[in-house]
Amino acid sequence: MKSRILLYGVDSFMGALASRAAMRRGLSHIAAGRNIAGVAQHAAALAKEAGSAIAEPRTFTLGDKSRIAAQLDDVGVVVNCGPLDSESLLSLVDACLATGTHYIDMTNDRAEVAALAAHDEVAKRAKVMVLAGAGFDYAAVDAVAERLAQILRGARAVTIAVKQGAPTLAEARRLVASLTAEGGTVKNGQFVPARAGERVVEVDFGEGSERAWLAPWRAEATAMRHRGTYSTMESYEVLPERAARVFTKGKLGTALFNRGWGVRRLERRLSKGRLSPTTAELKNGRAAVWGEARTPEGIRLCARLETPEAHLYSSEVAVLLACRAIEGAARPGFQLPFAIAGAGLIDEIPGTLWREIADPADPIKPEPVPVVLAARARESA
Repeated sequence: MKSRILLYGVDSFMGALASRAAMRRGLSHIAAGRNIAGVAQHAAALAKEAGSAIAEPRTFTLGDKSRIAAQLDDVGVVVNCGPLDSESLLSLVDACLATGTHYIDMTNDRAEVAALAAHDEVAKRAKVMVLAGAGFDYAAVDAVAERLAQILRGARAVTIAVKQGAPTLAEARRLVASLTAEGGTVKNGQFVPARAGERVVEVDFGEGSERAWLAPWRAEATAMRHRGTYSTMESYEVLPERAARVFTKGKLGTALFNRGWGVRRLERRLSKGRLSPTTAELKNGRAAVWGEARTPEGIRLCARLETPEAHLYSSEVAVLLACRAIEGAARPGFQLPFAIAGAGLIDEIPGTLWREIADPADPIKPEPVPVVLAARARESA
């Protein structure tokens, strides 16, 4: 039985972070990537820190499925930690299916998640797990929604709100693109088209009330896992002030932004050109997910999950999921994190804190759509 874990992309920031998370667990693994020098330097640095060769360097590209498969003879699970183009992604997944190797991806991109979900039936036939969302955006939100459902039996509606740190350049680009893209929420079991920022809620993440904007790209992801539990779902996010201005800058400014004016400048200002978090941000940063579950009878439960900095949490989740897969918890077919990690996404990640809110304030009531958003919705109709 193949039992080794391969982390692909250690020559990138998230791959290196996941590899270090594995080192902290004392987990021997294969540290893989495209760049020979980058992979070798990373493995050598870990060996120096750990006092032993805890990471075996392995270098290969993702252009040819048969060549990838040759690298997986001793691998039980592959964790892809970096962004891939569609061709490389499919080549890597196909190689895993051909070799009976479980596949875990940290992606939160909707198109990539959909591409992985499309492998559900073939993965079941191959008895291979294909898992997406092994990171904060899916794993933390998923964990809160599932834990609330476990505690409040009969809950059929859930509202989620997320707060993270400052985005990197790549994350800023995805966020800015999401601000003008149509997504969806779930109401009474059906997807309902929605646009970012159409509604706002006030949420206390532990430091007083903060405004969170409707983030329909999150609701779509969570709904894939919880359609059987919740029939109504909405997700919100605390946005950087500059990003929130998109929804309040006035009709002309909004129209110009929708046509691409100022997009690149906003990306740069949100990220300040950062390609990755600083060491201090990783050490001191925190993130949070707030959730409210409700039953049809009006009973509700509120809770808050506080985590380490989102990238750090993501690296720990990816390694935990890989360990669970090796231990036999993997389920054939397409999965999201909670399917194999359960409460471990909350209980076994260092630095996480679950708080149930005993006496929540008045139920969350989304504020009416701002006038500028209503105008934008009419223009796009």
